[in-house]
Amino acid sequence: MPVGTISSSKDTVGVAVVNYAAPVVRTREEVLMNCNRIANFVDDVKRGYPGLDLIIFPEYSTQGLHPTKWLQLSTTVPGPETEIFARACRRNNVWGVFSITGEINTNGNPWNSLLLMNNKGEIVMNYHKINPWVPQEPWQPGNKTMVVEGPKGLKIGAIICYDGNIPEICRDTVLKGAELLVRIQGYMNPSREQQRMISQVRAWENLTYMAVSNLAGRDLTYSGIKSIE
Repeated sequence: MPVGTISSSKDTVGVAVVNYAAPVVRTREEVLMNCNRIANFVDDVKRGYPGLDLIIFPEYSTQGLHPTKWLQLSTTVPGPETEIFARACRRNNVWGVFSITGEINTNGNPWNSLLLMNNKGEIVMNYHKINPWVPQEPWQPGNKTMVVEGPKGLKIGAIICYDGNIPEICRDTVLKGAELLVRIQGYMNPSREQQRMISQVRAWENLTYMAVSNLAGRDLTYSGIKSIE
């Protein structure tokens, strides 16, 4: 996150986009330890930037990208992971975007979910990734775009990773009223310039703002990139 000042007023929304390092987790206990690290990160950012209204964490920042553990580490929404995030939002009076990969689905494979929580710790959006990265990702595809009212009345729409490459998904979200498109993603280093350009194009062609958070760092199979847009 670049150094600067997040100011707050009734007419502005202070947004922090986090390039969180890919966590290496193998058990549910390690996932919860990582959730507490994310919660502590929220505390630290709010302390340093008192005008913060919304903080955004990238895709796979909660349960990681372990190639053989994705299904084993799936969880419920709400669940123990989301309760840790909810407490962080409440005590800091901020909204948060968090990743759950995957969310248990009783009718099929788990979902890849983006959760938007308000400053009371309530889940106000649960968006499921529409276009999983086949065949690598095992997730059940979502089937709808979503827009909700966020901090200070800002209309927020959500997309996950490859969804942002599909013009119609972004267009449909904006037609539903989105003023800010939140894109969380887990793109690797070879896609750096492609994804930077695509996000700029989606913002321009829809005449809206876009906040992009990409998974950074390295794990067993992943080499991430920073992406502050």
